[in-house]
Amino acid sequence: MTKHEFLFSPGQWVGEGRITFSSSADHLRFYTKWLITKDAIGNLLCQQHVEMEGGQDRVINAFLVSNITPDSFAIELSNDLLDKVSGKGIIDPQTIAWEFRGHNDFEGFEVYESQANGDYMLHAEYSSLEQFRTIIDGRIWKKST
Repeated sequence: MTKHEFLFSPGQWVGEGRITFSSSADHLRFYTKWLITKDAIGNLLCQQHVEMEGGQDRVINAFLVSNITPDSFAIELSNDLLDKVSGKGIIDPQTIAWEFRGHNDFEGFEVYESQANGDYMLHAEYSSLEQFRTIIDGRIWKKST
C-alpha cells in the first residue's frame, strides 16, 4: 500500500521538538508518543500524547485514518477540546501530510518528511478562531522494543 511505516503500520513512535505560539516570542519543548493500531476493517487508530516542558497538562489526540489509497487518505481528529474534525491526507515517496480546512474554529496542517535513517521531520501549523497560530517543528522515530 504505502512504503511509509509511520502512520500506516501498527507500532509506537516517540518524538520531541519545539512549539511556538504567535501570541508569544517564547517557545516550549514538547515530547510526543504515538500508539498506532489497526482495526478489523483496516482503519488505523492512532493515539497521540503530547507533553510540554514545564506543563502539567498532557494533550491526547485520537486520529482515525481510513480510505487509504497509494497517494491519499481520510483523517479524523478528536480530543477533549474539539469535536471530531475531518481532513484529507496525501502520501508521496518522501512525505505524509494532512490538513483540516473549513471548520468554524480550527484549521491547520501537519507534514512528516521521511529521513534516510527512518526518522521523520515534522512541521505543523494550526490556527484558532481568534487567529492565534501554533507552529510545531520536531522529529519522531520508531520506538525500539
